[in-house]
Formats: sequence, C-alpha cells, structure tokens
Amino acid sequence: MTSVNMGWALRATVMGAAILGAAAVQAQEVYVTGGTLGAGLGGAINLGPHFGMHAEAAGFGLSHTVTVDDNRYDGHLTLAQGGTYLDLYPFASSAFRLTAGALFNADSLSATLSPNAQGNYQIGGQTVPALGPSPTAKATLPHVMPYIGIGYGHKKPALGLGFSFDLGVAYGRPRVSYDVPSIYDPYVSQQDIANEEQKFSDKITRYHWYPVAQIALTYRFN
Repeated sequence: MTSVNMGWALRATVMGAAILGAAAVQAQEVYVTGGTLGAGLGGAINLGPHFGMHAEAAGFGLSHTVTVDDNRYDGHLTLAQGGTYLDLYPFASSAFRLTAGALFNADSLSATLSPNAQGNYQIGGQTVPALGPSPTAKATLPHVMPYIGIGYGHKKPALGLGFSFDLGVAYGRPRVSYDVPSIYDPYVSQQDIANEEQKFSDKITRYHWYPVAQIALTYRFN
C-alpha cells in the first residue's frame, strides 16, 4: 500500500472511530452490524417522532481473483469506513425509514498479475516472460461516497434488545492505477502498459454503484 493510501486508511479508521465515539456519547442505542460494508459497531439517537441519526464504523478484508482479458489477477479487497446517516420516519407509528448520508472510506482492491501456464504475462497484447516482480493494479473508491436507502429500526420503541436492517446504494466511481516494474521495459512500451491499464479500468469502473445490505442487533438503553 502506498503512503498516500496508508494515510487515507488511517484517516478513515480515525474518522470512523471518531464518528463511533461521538455516536456512543450521545447515543440512545448501540448496535453491532454486519453485511456488505463489513462488520462493525454503531450508535443511534432519535430527534423526534419523524427524525433520527445513526453512525457506524465497519470493515473487512478478503482475497478475490479478477480476470481481465484472459489475464488472472490475484487480489485483496480491503474495506475500512465510517458512516453518518440521517433517518426520516414517514409514519410516526412505524420504524420504517428513509435514510441518506455519507461513507468516509479507504476502500481498495490491490491485484497482482499471475503468469499463465507457460510462465508468461500478457501486457497490452504483448507476451512477456515472468522475470521478476509481477505487474500490479490498484483500484480505489472515492474517499467520500453519498448513500441513500431504506431501512427499519433505530427508532425508540422500548428498552432492551432489538434489530434493524438497511438496504441501499452508495455511489463512487473507482480509480485505477497500473504499475509494471522496470525490468520489463525491454519487452513492453508505455502504450502497451496504458492499454493494459485501460482494460483493467474498463473491468472495474463499471461498478460505481455499491450495494449496501446490513443487519444489526441493537440495544436501547435510553
């Protein structure tokens, strides 16, 4: 991970902790959550019969293989984020809600190009022998992503255990960088590298709507 991305990962972690800490101080409810944003903790507060707020910090990591134009990339997906959300309850007697907010994240996919069965790489249409360090690609999402969705819960019905869920989407167009070690300079041109980067970018940047599906176990104490 580059120093810039490490910095944003640290900022996202600190921001998530700050959001979570602020939520915990003011919260009437705390919860544990899991889903497509990962696993994490959060807090919620009601502002009246029709409004509320909740905030959380979540993340996870997993290995993932990406195939681009018959090239196999062995990747690792890292999610690290905090989120703040405003909840609107259209019906005073129901915990159904409309939710909008923002994700502050350091999400990234780091991928390493794997040689084929003949021990070669394909870079921009050129066959390149695997002589040393592998070419790598990295995709990052914007550090701030708007979110909109629907959900149920985080309203003040009674003390004790409860549950909530969220369904929605966050928007962010991935950005891709591609690096080929200098040992391969005799075999590929800058145009070959640019072509391979474009292929990887075309594969990744089509996914700019990030689906969100989270469930939570809540505990209300106030």
